[in-house]
Amino acid sequence: MNPQEQQRWTSEVLDAVFAGLAADAEVVNLLIFKGARVLNLWLGTNRQSLDIDSNLSIDFATRTPDKAEQLHRLEVALTRAVREGFEEMRPVVFQLKTLRIVRKPLKDHPMGWDAFEVRMSVDDARKRLVGAPAATIDIAAPETLLPSSVIGLPIGDHTVRAYSLSRIAGEKLRAFLSSLPAYRRKMKRPGDTIRAKDLYDLWRIRQRTDLADRDFWSTAAAEFRVACESRFIDCAGQETFRDGWEQTARAYGDPIIPKDVPFADVETNLTQIVELLVDFGVIPFAFPLPVPNV
Repeated sequence: MNPQEQQRWTSEVLDAVFAGLAADAEVVNLLIFKGARVLNLWLGTNRQSLDIDSNLSIDFATRTPDKAEQLHRLEVALTRAVREGFEEMRPVVFQLKTLRIVRKPLKDHPMGWDAFEVRMSVDDARKRLVGAPAATIDIAAPETLLPSSVIGLPIGDHTVRAYSLSRIAGEKLRAFLSSLPAYRRKMKRPGDTIRAKDLYDLWRIRQRTDLADRDFWSTAAAEFRVACESRFIDCAGQETFRDGWEQTARAYGDPIIPKDVPFADVETNLTQIVELLVDFGVIPFAFPLPVPNV
């Protein structure tokens, strides 16, 4: 398969995987879904998404603090859900060959932000696959949530718990800041690419919910603050978002970002959103790193 065929195929596989996860009651209790795939569903768009993003539910992580036990529970539940989901397809197109989960990082994260990566090898009954990529599910550590953060998202005849659009808007702002030079220096984490695609996604959300919808954006502002607090991200205002702005402009040229919105438009959109956050009194804020136990 060439790169375009790989992307289309992976997105199709993950559509079927997501349907299988939604139909499994245990998986629905273990995970809260978020990311590009959920954003596409809230916006009613059909953009390809090349992974499934999720968080462990706080309930599951609290009841099962041992990471090895978490991994085992996830492996059993996800394998069952994906396999049964594929078998329910008519006609049956995909078959799960292997499902493997690894911890990220391999050892305990110093901040407790332990994550898992699920990698699935899948056969396709319609064709012999050469060079088929693994399909992936990312499972991040639980985060602090507000009552507005999670709502039911219909997936076919089933419903999963997913980040609300207001939470995703706040997350996009937070994720962008987490990739900027100042935060990398604070966390002593070099080398990350600036997440310019988050600016594109914020523009997409703005097309659905104009800034005149103050209820939505005040909720998104609260979500942004609590998301930043959970990762010790500081925000002084416009200047924080402009940190490394030339790098951001270059990163926006990445081929993965669609070319239908000029950088000047996402820049204006971000400026207006941040002005609103200031107006709401949400920023500035600073969350110092915890003092390590000696």
